[in-house]
Order: sequence, then C-alpha cells, then structure tokens
Amino acid sequence: MLIFVKTDKMKRIFIIALFLLTALTCRAQDDFMSTVRVSKASPAIFEKMAEALEPYKDEPASDMMVRCAKQFLGTEYVAGTLEIEPEQLCINMDKTDCILFVEMCLAMVQTVKSDEPTFENFCRNTQNLRYAGGTVDGYASRNHYTSSWIKQGQENGIFTEVSKEIGGAQLDQHFDFMSTHLDSYKQLKDNPGMVVKIMQTEKALNKDDYYYLPQDNITALTKGIREGDIICFVTPVAGLDIGHVAIAIKQGGQMHFIHASTKAMKVVIDSQTIADYVLTHKSAKGVRVVRIN
Repeated sequence: MLIFVKTDKMKRIFIIALFLLTALTCRAQDDFMSTVRVSKASPAIFEKMAEALEPYKDEPASDMMVRCAKQFLGTEYVAGTLEIEPEQLCINMDKTDCILFVEMCLAMVQTVKSDEPTFENFCRNTQNLRYAGGTVDGYASRNHYTSSWIKQGQENGIFTEVSKEIGGAQLDQHFDFMSTHLDSYKQLKDNPGMVVKIMQTEKALNKDDYYYLPQDNITALTKGIREGDIICFVTPVAGLDIGHVAIAIKQGGQMHFIHASTKAMKVVIDSQTIADYVLTHKSAKGVRVVRIN
C-alpha cells in the first residue's frame, strides 16, 4: 500500500512538472514571436517553400540554396523594409532586397534541414544571422556591414569565406562609411550614443584581413566559384565593403547569379555572368565568395 501511494504521488509530481515545462515552453515561444514583425503573407509563403524543399532536405546545403532561390523568382524588390523604429526582427517573405534575399534563402535551408522545420524556427534562424550574437538590442546590433554578417556566420559554422582559397588577392578594406555619413541613416542622425556603437563595430572590422577576386583577373578566378556560393560584390565606395549580394547559379555551363535586382525590381536569374557583371559595372571592383558548410 505504501509503495502504491509513493508511486502515485511521484506520478502526480511528474505530471505537474511536465505541465509546467510545457507551459513555460509555450510561453517562451509566444514571447519570442510577439517581438517579431511579420508581414501578412509570410507564414503562408514559408509553408509553401518548406513543402517544396522538404523532399530535398538531405541534399548539400549549397544545392538547396539554389533550389530555394528559384522558388523566390519574381519576388518584388523593395528597399528599406527593416527601417522600423524601435528596432525589431522583421520578416517579409513577399518583398526583399539583395542581402535579405540571400539571408532568407539561407534561413529557409537551415530550417528545412533542422528537426524543427517551423515558421518560428525560421524566424529564429533569421535573427541569428541578422543580429550580433543573435540578439536584437537596438539599431546598432544589426549586422549592417556585410562583413559583420559574414564574420558571424563563419564563427557560428554556417559558412566559410573562400575568397583567399580560390586565388583571391588581399583587399585594401577600411570601414567608416556609416559613422561618416550620418545623414544617410535616420537612426544615427542626432544619436551620438548609437554612433559610438557603430564606430566600435567598424573598429573591430578594421582589425581583420580581407581577400577578393579582383576585376583584372575576374574571368579566370570565377572558375573557382560553385553553385550555391554567396557572391558579395565589392564596392569601390570608400569606407564601405559590399554593394550587392547574390547566389551563384550555373546557366549554359557558365556561372551566373540569382539576385534581387534593382533594375528588374524583382528576384531574377541575371543574364550576365558574374565575371561580365564585374567587368561592366563601375559599382563592383571584384567579388568575395562565401561557401555554405
């Protein structure tokens, strides 16, 4: 009889503990999603994309990047979708710019390959890519410079920059554009405290070495690029690193790229090869190449 009572009591304690744990987990999930700004169309788009990608989840991530990117063909290009105050994670799968397109594809691939292919997990993966340490803590916590985005992704084992390994040359790179062009950033103008935080980011980035595939040897060096690689077009603008971002895709035996185009105002597979784009656009003096692990 005593054994029965103890066992019954233990069962009740276990059930209560399980209930509390479930409640806390649900509360944590609800709390997280309450901090996310989600466009009305995004959840349905996510479900459609996840369903399309699920049969290929065991493929290499680079192959899935290309598949995912193709699913977003025709998505409208819209700039400035993150410029909401106060700063919060924004999810807009129905409109995008160049870096957000690449980030969205990568977060989709991470999510579909995970044990929890849910919309909430997609949002969490996006936050972990977009914000320093995966935490939204004001405007300065966003990875504004693409180099910050790359550095964090490498540290988290998500991808590896291979610019040097495939024959790239050292890049003379300096960061100070944001802190010296305050009128271009409404969150920085008249906010000296935020500017100090941006300057700290720039100082940290200035300590690192950078490599790229330069324009004068771009045709030969792009042979080292693989489908699914993230292509970062290096800008000649002083103090800034990357002017455009895309995903490499092979067309007719040549390496082109899929991107959110400001010319087409939507996601397209560009008719130019990566090399031809660099050779014909003054806005690009070469590329940096990031390979998904």
